[in-house]
Amino acid sequence: MIGTETKTIIMTSTFYPPFHIGGDAVHVRYLAEELTKIGHEIHVIHDVDAYHLKRGRRRPQETKGQVNTYAIESKLGRISPVLTYLTGSNKIAERTLERLIKDENPDWVHHHNISLLGGRIMNMGNARRIYTAHDYWLLCQRSDFLRNGKGLCQDRKCLPCSLRSYKPYQLWRGQTFEHSIDRLDRIIAPSRFISSIMEHHLRKNPVVIPNFAPRIPRSSSTRNERPYFIFASGLEKYKGLHLLLEAYSKADLESDLHVAGTGTLEPLVRQYEKATRGRIRHLGFLSRVKLIEEMTSARCLVAPSTCNENSPLSCIEALSLGVPLVVSTNGGLPELVQDPTCGIASKPSIEDITQSLRTIDEDKELRFELSRNALRRYDRYHSPERYLEAYMRVTEEASVGEN
Repeated sequence: MIGTETKTIIMTSTFYPPFHIGGDAVHVRYLAEELTKIGHEIHVIHDVDAYHLKRGRRRPQETKGQVNTYAIESKLGRISPVLTYLTGSNKIAERTLERLIKDENPDWVHHHNISLLGGRIMNMGNARRIYTAHDYWLLCQRSDFLRNGKGLCQDRKCLPCSLRSYKPYQLWRGQTFEHSIDRLDRIIAPSRFISSIMEHHLRKNPVVIPNFAPRIPRSSSTRNERPYFIFASGLEKYKGLHLLLEAYSKADLESDLHVAGTGTLEPLVRQYEKATRGRIRHLGFLSRVKLIEEMTSARCLVAPSTCNENSPLSCIEALSLGVPLVVSTNGGLPELVQDPTCGIASKPSIEDITQSLRTIDEDKELRFELSRNALRRYDRYHSPERYLEAYMRVTEEASVGEN
């Protein structure tokens, strides 16, 4: 691996476990922990107020590890991230980062999802600046790069889009913000799809490094229950869950459908659970350990998103277990079932999802081949070793002011 000497790295992320709501924060923890294992010193700044804004006042239990974490909390509470959204500035985050840069003299600062830490932190300090594009926030205040919440944006007319989306327009996204983006030494893109979007709209050439997940030992135990597919994500319409529920209910399949997660479509899932007499099973929120147990025995993981998803962690974790994927043709999802073929890319429509599920359900030989290829895909692109090798090379080659 390039660079064996100890590095000091500061990471910034709006969310960080256990104060998190998505896979991007889990990725930051995975990366911080893997870098710590090989001797590097990691400091992570995150925002507890933002977590409370999204999840209420419930405070999860914190665990101590070797990663140094700095939780941002303001006397303003949940009002603080709202002000950050409106102004692009989080004074506590900025002071914390400024102090850390002064005290620790980092080799580089790595920004992740900083939407509620404020855009100004990208312009701080003289250390190398790295940014991972977990979503489209650099280009879009909605972070999904969808015009009015529908088709892929082409012209970046943000004001009318924000008004139609009932979101305040971020006036601070001007020349200063563009200058901060220009000063980034490297942008890491987890998929070729988001890399092409960034390259087209920014004066940058992102480096594609597919996301990783730690190796998970496969359980040797067998489960005495019916075969099943699994959906493991937010229970939201943009995840394509409504299409999956309808597609499954209309198909005559041997396998059940397990739905893990929480979200606004929970009532709909319960309706389908009742209508199918439990063939669709609502699992609710699962801990990471329980979710991995569920994935291990699934015939496939289904990710039928209607939005342009980047590289969902749940899909990568499924690959690490040898679980095939049925994914949408949108965004970076099709890349996850290629080289070698380890799943099916299906249009996010009821008919196409039904056919893909039926193919997986009925063809035992195909399931075996896709499962074997899933493990090959994981080893080739998504293992910690592959990621860290590429990450250290990219970060050490970056120099201040380089595009």
